[in-house]
Amino acid sequence: MAFRNSIINNYKTKIYIYASVATIALMILEILTIIFQSTNSSDFVTLHKIVNIVGFSLSPLVPYIILLFNEKNMRIKSKILLIPLIFNALICVLSFKTEWIFFINDENQYMRGNFFLIPTIMSTFYYILLMISVGKQDIRYDIDDKMYLTFVSLIPVIATFIQILFNESLIIWGSVALSLLLYYVFLRELQFKYDTVSGIKNRATFEKELEKYQKNDINVSIIVFDLNDFKKINDYYGHYAGDKAINIAGKILTESFADIGEPYRVGGDEFCVICKNTTKEIVDNALLKLEHLSELTNQNQDFKVTFSYGYDFYLINENKSIFETYANADKSMYVHKAKTKGQYGRRTDD
Repeated sequence: MAFRNSIINNYKTKIYIYASVATIALMILEILTIIFQSTNSSDFVTLHKIVNIVGFSLSPLVPYIILLFNEKNMRIKSKILLIPLIFNALICVLSFKTEWIFFINDENQYMRGNFFLIPTIMSTFYYILLMISVGKQDIRYDIDDKMYLTFVSLIPVIATFIQILFNESLIIWGSVALSLLLYYVFLRELQFKYDTVSGIKNRATFEKELEKYQKNDINVSIIVFDLNDFKKINDYYGHYAGDKAINIAGKILTESFADIGEPYRVGGDEFCVICKNTTKEIVDNALLKLEHLSELTNQNQDFKVTFSYGYDFYLINENKSIFETYANADKSMYVHKAKTKGQYGRRTDD
């Protein structure tokens, strides 16, 4: 099902599946420890120790993997953040002799070691980074999304504390599995917010955002975009090229307005970006970046992806609705389009 998710990219799909596989492995290891302990036989002591070493070594792996999923710059940071994971694994391996994390007595019964909290501390460290990562994503997730993700992330944390207090309550990996399922529900729900061709949010989400900003009295800038000569791309190169142009446009808009605004596809070849609390200078710089990225992209393909655009500002102290601001930005876009085509005023068919 994760591979069938057309919105989440291949990298993130793989990360999610890795986390699921790791959780399944840890649940199997925990089941094996219960089976070995129930035998009360010294014949399984060594095997019981090995299963616990692997389980404790892998326990911080799941929050680490989920952190890779959420943090967009984690591909660079991932090697540094492997250090606590390696340290934890080393301590767990040494526990075969030192009994730091756990020990198994001659009756094959598990006991906690003096430093049994180290794997829990390492897991908590990654969960804290995960919470920070979710909190930082101001553009991608709205407040409801963040509240849901916070709730999902806290389930294993609460289960961990319960298991620390009540040793025989083996609920950690069941709670992690539950969190992953809830997280997957969240990812699937995101598909209703996104346009499948461009990979950015759709018109329905855009209209809800406009209403939210007006209701909460937030200053925003609205930038309206239209792809130039999109009909010619479809007619000359085919509809596959047209879809590719839409997808490229979504990527250019996302990168150009990264960390300052959220792009939306609001029509066939029409896009819009909403920026919170920005100035004209910030918007102009983002548009310069957009033009530069368009030029770089167009060097490597047959058809050209270029934009006409216009913008306006919604300020809470002005007597103007946010939908008027959107309409003004749309008019400005058509003025820009007319200038770039050497025409005057709005096109007849518009």
